[in-house]
Amino acid sequence: MAKQVIYKGMSCWLLELEESFPARVQIISSDDLSKAMQEGFSCWGYPNEIMKEVSAEEYACLTRFGKFPLN
Repeated sequence: MAKQVIYKGMSCWLLELEESFPARVQIISSDDLSKAMQEGFSCWGYPNEIMKEVSAEEYACLTRFGKFPLN
């Protein structure tokens, strides 16, 4: 189940690790599209699956605190 988090100032869904997909964040608002693309997000599916794979460190921080980075 997706959890709402803040990733680098953007509201995102944190999508859990699945058998065929890594842990990733998906932007919620299209208003963040430009910033998301600058942060390395890409289109995983049309039209609104703009996502980025997260590292183990980012994932741990997002699941524990609900945001990355902490400051």
